[in-house]
Amino acid sequence: MALLIDILGLSLFVNFLLHWFSPIQPWRERLVEKMVRVMVKYNLFFAEPLLTVFTCVQCLSLWSALLYFQNFTYALITSFIAVVIEKILKYGSQGTE
Repeated sequence: MALLIDILGLSLFVNFLLHWFSPIQPWRERLVEKMVRVMVKYNLFFAEPLLTVFTCVQCLSLWSALLYFQNFTYALITSFIAVVIEKILKYGSQGTE
């Protein structure tokens, strides 16, 4: 049961961090813009996966779960749950706007 709570907590935290935590969003967007400018200026297009980690719920949850659990199966489950949570929040809030 504790493992399930850890997986759900990490999935929710990643969604919260990438979409709904307002104080961090301008910082994250500036970091991504700066990374894009540096990659274009120095032709570092091979470093594009680093940019993806800061913008993709699935990627960030997979890597953070790998660091936390050190188990690939748990990381995959965490990533899947994070994507499901993202879709539920995205499509569930469309009618309220």
